[in-house]
Order: sequence, then C-alpha cells, then structure tokens
Amino acid sequence: MTTPLLRRLAGGALLTTPLLLFGAMLTSPPQDDDSTAGYLASLAKDWDLSILSANLFHYYWVAIALAVPAVLTLLRGPRGRTLTAIGVAATAFGAVQMSGVLFADWMNAAMPAAIPLDQAVTIADRVMGDPSMIVWLRTGVILGIAMPAVLMAGLARNGVIGWWAVPVALLPMVAGPIVGSFAGGVLGSLVGALCCAPLVLIGVRLLSRTTAGVTEAERAADAPALAV
Repeated sequence: MTTPLLRRLAGGALLTTPLLLFGAMLTSPPQDDDSTAGYLASLAKDWDLSILSANLFHYYWVAIALAVPAVLTLLRGPRGRTLTAIGVAATAFGAVQMSGVLFADWMNAAMPAAIPLDQAVTIADRVMGDPSMIVWLRTGVILGIAMPAVLMAGLARNGVIGWWAVPVALLPMVAGPIVGSFAGGVLGSLVGALCCAPLVLIGVRLLSRTTAGVTEAERAADAPALAV
C-alpha cells in the first residue's frame, strides 16, 4: 500500500472517531444502578438501542486500531520517534482489546430475554470474573485510554501537534461519563466527542500530506539519510 493511500484511509478513519464516540455514548442505555443485574437489565430493555451503541463503540475502536500505525509516516527527524512508536503499538493493541470485549454486549443484551435475570447475572459474573477476561479487559482499558497520551506526547515532541493534545487525549472515556452523570447524556456525549480533537487533528495532518508535491518533497528530504 502506498503512503498517500495509507494516509487517506487512516486520516478518514480518524475523522470518524468523534461521530462514532458521540453516537455510542448517546445511545448507551442508562442503568438504574452499577450492579451486574442493573447493567444486564439496561441492555435488555431496548435491544436495538443497545446493539446500535455496541456497534458504534466497536467501530470507534476499530478506526483507532487501523489508523494509528499511519501516524508514524508523519514523523520527521529523530525527536519523539521512540515515544511515538511505543504509543502507536500500545494504543493499537488497547483498541483491539476494547473492540473485542464489546462482543459481550450482544450476549448480555440477549440473555435476560432468554433466561431468568438471576441466571443471566450468574453467567455474566462467571465470564467477567475469569482471570483471562480480567486481564483482557484491564489491558484494553489501560492501554486504550492511557497510551494515546503517550502517542500524542511523541508527536508533540516531533512537532507534528501541540502539547495541548496530551491531557486532552486522556479524557475521551472519562470526561464524558462524568459530565453526563451531572448534566445529561447529550452533554456528556458531546464532551466525550470533543475529546477526540487530537485524533481529528492527526487525521487532518495525514490527509494534508497526501498530495504528490508533499510526497515528492518527503522522499527528497529522506534521500540523504537513506544514502548514508
């Protein structure tokens, strides 16, 4: 795959992230409480809404997992390369973990309609309590949420984006729920989507470097380094 095509696909994917996250958070079914029973009941209450939310969350993470490797093509010079590479690898892995975990939403939404709620709770607790599932979920949450900040720090050190993106990158899955609990689902979803601003900016940077002139200039700049 050529670099311009890779950048177009990745840039387009990153531009979708605020829309996907906004829709996913907005359609996420409200829970009466934080118990497993409350969670399963909320998913089962409206199958179509629950599955729409699960799909949007899934493709939000898919977009990130597929797009972030292309970020490495934006780097010029040695500054921040190691930090960016670590951030890219960890963010992509975390996003893959998070997208896979969402399969449980389909199962959890279906169980209360097929079996008594107490049995559904027993099954859900058994699955989510398995040590391998705990590792799966926690690595997804930690890497998917924390490591984009490392990625942004590497890009900022390289001069691709500003340092403001580092704290903003820590907020997508945190600020939305917190604000939403006080101000309602729409505002919380909007805050979560706005926290995707660094991803959108990177998407714009990728798309801006897809012209033939930019590609030729980059090849010319890299030629002396390759010849050494």
